[in-house]
Amino acid sequence: MADTVDVIVDPFTQEKLPLRLPLAFATPAEESRKALGLGDYVDVSDAVMARAVGVLHGLSQDLPGHDFALLGGVAFRFRAPSSNSTQSGLRRPLHDIDLSCHHADAKKVHTALLALGSKHGSALSVVETHADRMFNALMGGRRMRLHNVTEVLDGRAVLGTIDLLADEFRFCHNMDLRADITQAPKDGHTLGLSTLMLSKLQFIQSIPADHKDQVAGRVLGPFGKREMVIGPEDKDTKDLLALLLDHPVGDGPGEISASRLVQPLASDWGFWTTVRMNLDHLPTSPLFAAMPPAAQAVVRPRIEALRTATDRVQPKRRLGFLQREWWEPVESLGTPPPSTSSG
Repeated sequence: MADTVDVIVDPFTQEKLPLRLPLAFATPAEESRKALGLGDYVDVSDAVMARAVGVLHGLSQDLPGHDFALLGGVAFRFRAPSSNSTQSGLRRPLHDIDLSCHHADAKKVHTALLALGSKHGSALSVVETHADRMFNALMGGRRMRLHNVTEVLDGRAVLGTIDLLADEFRFCHNMDLRADITQAPKDGHTLGLSTLMLSKLQFIQSIPADHKDQVAGRVLGPFGKREMVIGPEDKDTKDLLALLLDHPVGDGPGEISASRLVQPLASDWGFWTTVRMNLDHLPTSPLFAAMPPAAQAVVRPRIEALRTATDRVQPKRRLGFLQREWWEPVESLGTPPPSTSSG
């Protein structure tokens, strides 16, 4: 028997949310997976995946005719069987749900997310905390942060993060997502495969050279006398390798389009340089070395095909190698506070 209970969702402000407990889905996650047309390999036994599938199915019902595209780790699970497999060595834990929409739809999507729990089951309850409201105001509608309830312990909610991006993805480099968002309902409900690749290949960061031992498998090279540059985290490298293992490079359906991947690089030397360095590093990474020889034999020529495609565009160099304007430093991006939880 479900009971409605006021649950604390923000321990700092003591803000409460009425929730029906135990948390439950109005539509089982497996049914939502089928309704979205996702492959059987998409593992909805994972709690984050179950909620991501439920969120997407609920939004598609509540906002028909509007476009949404998943990105981040959940999107790679949607598109790559190897990201779901417990035997591949490429599955990694999920924590957040990253979603994109058109800027004109952002307010509607924000409102619909907050109503999911009442319409589609308490397991899909979403809340905007006091810290979220401040963060969202600062972002000016280009990015919104909300939290979904993953568990209730001792009257307090344990929260996961939902990031909503409008039109663009601003991180180390800026990526225009509009075309991918429009195409997503016909393309696996995620950003396109090439854009998913770029979302991980665009990561670069400089750190003191004496920190090398802490990130040995991510070092791209020296950066001046006292620093070095590093590439994506292990979790992101796993996502990249899974997508490359499961999808050939080409311009057909279900293929990673090299021409689409290099399109935003052709006029941006900094973005091009970052992607090229990360592509060069992939086949030398410890995670690639840990793959079975047969998997390496599949992935290596696909990496080489993307490297060859990047060589063909080579944008005009406008910055010196040691100028920091080459990328947007991660630490300057206004990283949000930690997610609210019972802890």
